[in-house]
Amino acid sequence: MRLHKIFALLYHDALVFSRVKWRLVETFYFPITSIIIWGFFALYMKQFALEAGLMVLALNIFWNFAYIAQSNTNMQMMEDTWSGSLKQIFLSGINEFEYLLARIIFSSVVSTIVLLLLVSVSLVFGLSVITTYLGVVSLLFAVTLLASIAMSVLVAAIVITMGKEYGFLAWTILQLFVLLSAPFFSVDVFPEPIKSVSSVMPYTAIFENARNLVINGAISQPLLVTGTEIALVYLIISLPLYKFAFDRARRTGYLVKLT
Repeated sequence: MRLHKIFALLYHDALVFSRVKWRLVETFYFPITSIIIWGFFALYMKQFALEAGLMVLALNIFWNFAYIAQSNTNMQMMEDTWSGSLKQIFLSGINEFEYLLARIIFSSVVSTIVLLLLVSVSLVFGLSVITTYLGVVSLLFAVTLLASIAMSVLVAAIVITMGKEYGFLAWTILQLFVLLSAPFFSVDVFPEPIKSVSSVMPYTAIFENARNLVINGAISQPLLVTGTEIALVYLIISLPLYKFAFDRARRTGYLVKLT
């Protein structure tokens, strides 16, 4: 890895990100306003079931964090494709993994900033469990980030293989994975076939532990380990797929169509 190539692309990303207004709105406005909406919902739910309102608020933070960490990486890649700048980037000598790493680093930094803002807003609405169990919550967020990075690499591999017409996966695929990860309810609600699928989703263990933390003030360590292992498996599988897709696109000349 050549750090100067990665830093150059990070600087490029920062400039583009700061100048594209819709990206700023999508990254900051929607997550923050969503947390405010669910924050007021949590206040309203106090008269019925305090834990339910706080649980929904907490899970929305994890959901927004996961979405931004994954989608930002892939959206940056798609913008390079749509704008035609991908060709210039690779002509500069950067390789496929330096390109990917720069995208992941920038997205991780942005999503972490958004996460801190979301957590700060949630404290106003009484989600004190985050500060009370800061170490545990930090671990859950770290696993969430790991899973989202793996998802972003997987999406990149799919788009490179199937074509930029499938760029919509950059902002849609996570919705399906979150649905199958049972965010606001137990996996037991699912029919039996879907339970099996849910057990290997990257966010299932994260959401279950987040719910347990809000309601019971504790998490399942075996479940945390399982969630980490699943996220790592996704990453281990997605990286070779990305490499294979990129090499195949370069060999067949399809990479030229992407640029």
